[in-house]
Amino acid sequence: MSYPMDKFDSMMKVGDRSPDGVFIYTLSEGQFIYNNKPFKEIFKIATDEHPAMNGLIRYVLSEDYTYLKSKYDELLESGRLSSTEFRLRFDSDTVKHLTCDIYRLDNDSTVVGFVQDVTKSKEHEDFLVEYTAKKDTFLDMITHNLSGPLTLVQNVLSWVEKSLLSEEDVTALVALLQESIQECIDIVNDFLKEEHRESQMIFVKKTRFNVVDRVRVIMDKMKDLNPDKKFKMIANLAHDNITTDSIKFFQIIHNLLSNAIKFTRPDDEITVSIDESGDAYVITIKDSGIGIPEGLKPYIFSSRSQASREGLKGEKSNGVGLYLIKKLTELIGGTIWFESEENKGTSFFVKLPRE
Repeated sequence: MSYPMDKFDSMMKVGDRSPDGVFIYTLSEGQFIYNNKPFKEIFKIATDEHPAMNGLIRYVLSEDYTYLKSKYDELLESGRLSSTEFRLRFDSDTVKHLTCDIYRLDNDSTVVGFVQDVTKSKEHEDFLVEYTAKKDTFLDMITHNLSGPLTLVQNVLSWVEKSLLSEEDVTALVALLQESIQECIDIVNDFLKEEHRESQMIFVKKTRFNVVDRVRVIMDKMKDLNPDKKFKMIANLAHDNITTDSIKFFQIIHNLLSNAIKFTRPDDEITVSIDESGDAYVITIKDSGIGIPEGLKPYIFSSRSQASREGLKGEKSNGVGLYLIKKLTELIGGTIWFESEENKGTSFFVKLPRE
């Protein structure tokens, strides 16, 4: 079947100048009637070759193929697709991350699509997440490893102060030391609190990533800093990709794990489970720690929480609070809840939509 190409003349002129891949495709005939040079470069098509859809689909990762089939149905129904992400694998070492927008023209069987290679952007994002992981675990180390000793010194100085109340000069010096120590603790806590408060103000930027790999990165770093705790991960999934804000996702899981560590005794176990529930993931962080007393449970997610407690090593609350974790979870379309029994442990559940 021949097509009146002058009908698409303007679109092809745009495609010839675009740095992104541009194509025109007929759904009824299953043929490309136009694709520009960047499109050919993305899919590794020879300049004089006329690609068939089957020839391109074979490079799509198997999980993404199922995802794209569902998006195809969406295209037929709504006439458009926006920011659809998928991956191509050309060999064992080469994976491309692509995003595309497709529009159905004049309610007929012809569509025009725009494809971007966002591989470098994804690699940069993964770098940022890795960097943030290192930074947050470092800050977590400061909070846990400094707050405890500083609090202990503060308590000792308080005892010395009471013992030397008759010595005015020594008392003044002790007061100065106590003030300085508290300032150090406040600086650490304020830094953490401000960072997470800022995060909830930043717009949600959704990307697609492997949920199991991302959780494993977070857990591995926490294991390195807490060798006295046991960690276990359970994941039995039919799908392993999620579309959400990767930075906020990291902050949620990292802080829930940090919280579990704070209230778990040495040699006790912390388990992270990832399960599917319909079109959502449920991530469970379970510890075998001291649990939450009944009287504190109503205040766990309060903005001015009465539920703040010292950790088992004397760690002060870092000021982030489960209130902010709840806000971040809701920002990315999720829900959070918990179950706890005093002296037996606590489980936090985070449910997030897969798309």
